[in-house]
Amino acid sequence: MPETSTSKKNEPSTSDPLTISNQVDELTRTLQQVQADFENYRKRSQQEANAHYLQGKAIAFKELLSFADTLDAALHQVKDVHQKDIANLQSQFLKLLSENGIKPIQTKGKTFDPFTSECTMQGQDASQADEVVLEEFQKGYYFNDDILRTAKVKVNKKE
Repeated sequence: MPETSTSKKNEPSTSDPLTISNQVDELTRTLQQVQADFENYRKRSQQEANAHYLQGKAIAFKELLSFADTLDAALHQVKDVHQKDIANLQSQFLKLLSENGIKPIQTKGKTFDPFTSECTMQGQDASQADEVVLEEFQKGYYFNDDILRTAKVKVNKKE
């Protein structure tokens, strides 16, 4: 079937400089949008990968905190020549935790904070203010700025 001249008249001429300029502008905008979308995707993927890495790290170190508890208990129980060895081991382990963003939560002698501590017992001490932590049964730890494990404490309750 022969082509009619009317179909060619409706199509814009590709040799028209204004049409070519408009097409270039449109393709440039499309390319810039695709580049921006890809850059956003790359950043989001990197952030998600970093979040998964930190989550895995937190889970692993949370499991190791029982070892810190054992070292602490051993240090308070052993009163012989091995006490120095246990203290050195504990010091090295706490340094390892610290280098990885894990810091103990300071609770003893401070006002009870339900976000960082869990009250497992109440006591009475007239020399202390109400709601002050009297004793720490298990240390709590931060991982960066998040709570890795809450402290288990005894809180003063005045009556």
